[in-house]
Amino acid sequence: MTGRLLVACCLVWLATGSTRGQTPDDPLTLVTPQDRRPLPTVRFDGRRLVAVSELATPFGLTITDMRQPGRLTLMREDRIIVLTANEGLVSVAGQLVALASPSLERDGNWYVPIDFIGRALTLVLDEPLELRPRSGLVLLGAVRVPQVVARYQRAGRRSRLRLMITPQTEHVIEQNADRLLITFDADALDLVLRDMRPDALVADIRAMDGSPVLAVELRDGFGSFSATTEPALGGAVELVIDLQPRPVSTTRAAPSPTPPAGSRGGAGSGPLAGPGTEPAALVPGEMVGDAMRPLLGELAPPRRIRAIAIDAGHGGDDVGTRGPDGALEKDVTLAVAQRLRNRIESELGLRVVLTRTSDTAVSLDERAAIANNDRADLFISLHTNASVREAAIGAEVFYLSFAEYGEEAREAGFTGQLVPTVGGGSRVLDIVPWEMAQLRHVDHSARWAQAVADELGQRVPMSPRGLQQAPFRVLVGANMPAVVVELGFISNPDQEAQLTSATFQSAIVSGLLQGLIRYRDEVERETLPLDARSPDGSGRIP
Repeated sequence: MTGRLLVACCLVWLATGSTRGQTPDDPLTLVTPQDRRPLPTVRFDGRRLVAVSELATPFGLTITDMRQPGRLTLMREDRIIVLTANEGLVSVAGQLVALASPSLERDGNWYVPIDFIGRALTLVLDEPLELRPRSGLVLLGAVRVPQVVARYQRAGRRSRLRLMITPQTEHVIEQNADRLLITFDADALDLVLRDMRPDALVADIRAMDGSPVLAVELRDGFGSFSATTEPALGGAVELVIDLQPRPVSTTRAAPSPTPPAGSRGGAGSGPLAGPGTEPAALVPGEMVGDAMRPLLGELAPPRRIRAIAIDAGHGGDDVGTRGPDGALEKDVTLAVAQRLRNRIESELGLRVVLTRTSDTAVSLDERAAIANNDRADLFISLHTNASVREAAIGAEVFYLSFAEYGEEAREAGFTGQLVPTVGGGSRVLDIVPWEMAQLRHVDHSARWAQAVADELGQRVPMSPRGLQQAPFRVLVGANMPAVVVELGFISNPDQEAQLTSATFQSAIVSGLLQGLIRYRDEVERETLPLDARSPDGSGRIP
């Protein structure tokens, strides 16, 4: 009996051993002008593959009878594709194409990595073919499938949905009962949803299956919406939908009757007392009428960002960097600073301080002093980059390096000084040396820089070193979170043209504005003081 059982186990192992490591995976979706159909995929040892047999019919492939060990030949009309088992190279019409992982043969069935579709098949087809692995879409033929990058953000009682639509696509927004439906003039949607957290206004955001419609599922707290659009880079457009809560109806309670003159407010009397009486003491957290009086800690207002200083780098005789066609850094930075000021004032209602409003020279220390004296809560300095490599391209965001301060300075902290006060007496004031002003803000500067780099990266090209630390003098004296943004390489002829164009500048401003909103929302949501240090004192983002 034991021997028979052993034989049976061996047979099972032999039958299943060839497919060991294979598991089903989410299918791709093939979109054509006529229909949508699934393309099943599997995983072998963590690699996502598709069976060649699944590709034959939709892409017109013929699997030939030319059988050779470890080799498979496919044909489409007169074009030949040759696969080799366990090889990451495939021959397509005489051209070698590298794939992300090798082709596999299992029990006579052949599998290829999904990038075979976008890299190899596209070379033998006469119609457009595109693989979008992030959304799992395969687009065949003249189909219109815009990519929609959605970000949902909460600001106070209202919410905002931002949609970056590439390429620009006609759309209609309508409210249908408890939904907002955004219908695009397209065959399908390639939706990328970032940071979606349900709240009192929105329960969910999703693409409707089989249709180019984005559905925003609303909650009972939703009241109304408004929408605006603005152009972006690469033929894209940004759709901004502001969602307002339902108005809250309030009723005023009738005041308690005033006790007769001479009466004392004792037990059972309300909080109001008559003439000649002491008002009843209110203890934080006690009941007042039918309501609970908030604790004192709840009455403290959260820290807010109310003002931002924008520094347009260079100016006057200091022209900064110069492009091959003569564009000047000082002109680009001033134009972007003015655009950013207008957007912040009109959309956020914050106070904006410009370190210069015209072509004038301002010293580096004076720029930080202007921000300090005008009580700005944030400081951003705008510049353009240059390189001896003409091909260098992309924006970069910097915050001050802790290496700017020695260990002794970091350990010394801030000292106090005794100063006289009006009416006699004295008090101790913190004395912050100019060179140390940014020290207490470096951790928040890092968080703001990260938010700016992330948002810029969605709208304009970024350098491979998109977020960095550096000892910029202009940041040293800023007594608030501060960053430097290099808008791009003006030494690159193509980017010089971009930096001087209104469309590119608007895209930059949109990224800077969203970085500001994201950082502001994080800080105000956490109600952290802007000079809070990281727990280990390192200045790194927690």
